[in-house]
Amino acid sequence: MIKAISVAGMQEGVPFKKPAVELDELPAITSSGHLTWIECVVDNIIEETPKILNKLSISMDPSVLLSGYVSSYEDRGDMLGLMIPFVVPGNNTTLTAPILIFMKKDLIVTIHDDYGGKIARLYNYAPTVLRKLPKEADSWADRQTILLARIIDEISEANFSILRLIVERAEQFEIDLAGSRQVTRDISLELSSMKTSLLTFLNAIWASYDTVHNLKYGDADLVSDDEVILAKFEVILGRLDRQIQMSENVMQMVATGANVVQTEVTNKVTILIIWWTVAGTAELVPNTIATVFGLYPNHETVFWPIVATVVGSAAVATAVAYFYVRKFFGKSLGLDKLKKFKRKFAK
Repeated sequence: MIKAISVAGMQEGVPFKKPAVELDELPAITSSGHLTWIECVVDNIIEETPKILNKLSISMDPSVLLSGYVSSYEDRGDMLGLMIPFVVPGNNTTLTAPILIFMKKDLIVTIHDDYGGKIARLYNYAPTVLRKLPKEADSWADRQTILLARIIDEISEANFSILRLIVERAEQFEIDLAGSRQVTRDISLELSSMKTSLLTFLNAIWASYDTVHNLKYGDADLVSDDEVILAKFEVILGRLDRQIQMSENVMQMVATGANVVQTEVTNKVTILIIWWTVAGTAELVPNTIATVFGLYPNHETVFWPIVATVVGSAAVATAVAYFYVRKFFGKSLGLDKLKKFKRKFAK
């Protein structure tokens, strides 16, 4: 089902906007404008896109674009098709949703599902954007190239906001692990989910980068040849490149934070194991003495002296083991003393 169709464009140099139109009205609207942008929201992009393209006399198969990996680019000379991913937050993960962009002379069509709602912000102030476009009749390629670059830039900025959510989630995860209040949680599952979200974001940005690169250097007939206008795509490529670098840095931060947390937990467990080992070792002394006393016949006659000897040896062994560990290990497991010995030998 087609949920909404909105139209914005220019007629005789004057911007116009129609927030809600019917599918049957599109041919009449597009025939009278110098540039028309049609924004379509559908519930099933696979089924509804052919109906919209057929009404607009665009003879392109959307399944060809949708069969691409995350993004796609198809140039038919007088028609141009793009698929660019929207990055959307899911249930503790990140998903991608396609937005299809079709273009022919004086017409740009964007089709997406509800996940593509961020692009509606650009449509809200479309008259302001259109008012700044060239108004000469022979500048149709410049007009639609500038508008296309603006649409792609809006998608890129919307995707970048998802990276902020991933970073906040990673920081909160580290705070929860480092805090004193802990809850039962599957740490490995959460770390895997965060890494998967970052990889999904990286794949989407790389795919967008490839599509914009093809758009700039593909020499499409529907794209302007003006270097000043094409430089807008270079700006988008620069932003996408910075997003890729930032997401890679975030991935390293998540990996480093996980290693730090794992090391801290390992150290605490090691300290606990050492103390339990020392306690068990200290109890070997009275246990051995009790075993030896048990070998003598009629040891029941000296029961209380044996008890006093066993208890006293247990107390002495435990005290000696305790002070030994505190002196040579402490809370740092002897690492500080090891560093001091290294400094002495270095001198």
